[in-house]
Amino acid sequence: MTDILNLNKIEMPHHVVSVMYLITERDYQCFMVGDTVRKLLLGEPMGDIDVITNAEVERVEYILDNYRVININPVQGEIMVMAGGIPVMIRSYRRGKNEDGTPIFGGTLIDELKQRDFTINTICADLYGNIVDPFNGVNCIISEPFTLKAVGENEPPTTDENGEEHCVPLSVEKDPLFMLKALELMGSGDYIISEKTSNAIMDCSEKVKELKPKVLREAFEKILSAKRVSDVFLEYVSIVTNVFPELIPTLDFDQKSIFQNYTLYEHLCKSVGFSFPDISLRYALLLHGVGKPDCQALTSNGSATYYGHVERSMLIARRALERLEVPKDIIEDVSFMIIHHDMGEILDEHEVTALLEKYSKADLRKLLLMASANLRAKSPENDQKANNLKKLSESLLK
Repeated sequence: MTDILNLNKIEMPHHVVSVMYLITERDYQCFMVGDTVRKLLLGEPMGDIDVITNAEVERVEYILDNYRVININPVQGEIMVMAGGIPVMIRSYRRGKNEDGTPIFGGTLIDELKQRDFTINTICADLYGNIVDPFNGVNCIISEPFTLKAVGENEPPTTDENGEEHCVPLSVEKDPLFMLKALELMGSGDYIISEKTSNAIMDCSEKVKELKPKVLREAFEKILSAKRVSDVFLEYVSIVTNVFPELIPTLDFDQKSIFQNYTLYEHLCKSVGFSFPDISLRYALLLHGVGKPDCQALTSNGSATYYGHVERSMLIARRALERLEVPKDIIEDVSFMIIHHDMGEILDEHEVTALLEKYSKADLRKLLLMASANLRAKSPENDQKANNLKKLSESLLK
């Protein structure tokens, strides 16, 4: 990690200073906030540039009349301008939301920062680069991995007119998208989630079902694509099962097999984590055994058989993905991989050559990658065979 050079000040990008100067010259407040402030504190290249102000968006447009406007959205209180060849997003202070989710404007800097997700994204810098950090976000980035604390975590309880104290709701309790964002960031491997925020996420996990299917899918797929996805899925089971209740029967399901070291849910999560970050492939691995609990039949020696589970898993997966409004081409890919996933484990180089007359290289490669991840997730003893299948899949790229 790059050492933090100065916790109190950053060197401001000159093109942002020019924009902020024009706004503050008219006696408005103006701060750079969020991603770029954090990265400049860490000595990293700039990210997206966000500026916040107590000026209304129409007023900002008037003040910056010499700048090229890329986009303006008065309903959301946003205007994006080009400054020195760099897009700068400027937002008016918010102090809450209407019932339809649109912002309520006005209020103070603190009111605006309370609308944000995590304390690391509330760190501000003024026109001169002085750090303004009312929610102690800097403390969360002084060592790796960084710590995610929901906005509100450090606030003292409020007291009502009867003298009773009430805890301030955390940002993740108010907005389910913030919960999913926390899991996405944890999945990157760069962040851990504080205990209080983590508990709030698990306690409020049902709220993800309030999201529209497309919004939920897009947020979930960011987690699904993450480097440490299996760690996230194993720790935040309640989030995963509220997105896919079809997985609930797999949670403590004993597969009663000498070839499996884990419960069915653990196996599915681990297989996703061992796979190439392709959305179709990861959906297929997450759901490829979801039909097993419906198809288990115990034998006289205490082991189990699962006749028909492949077809059953495919049907359950299709319904689940359709509910999330997953594009049809991805659903077809997932269905193909689930139906044929057992075949991939037995393929060798000669069989692959023969099957190329029936299947495309892309389809066979996905089956081999799925088989490789599936084998590794059954037992560490399968690592060598899994690596061989992965190498075989790479040969199809030539």
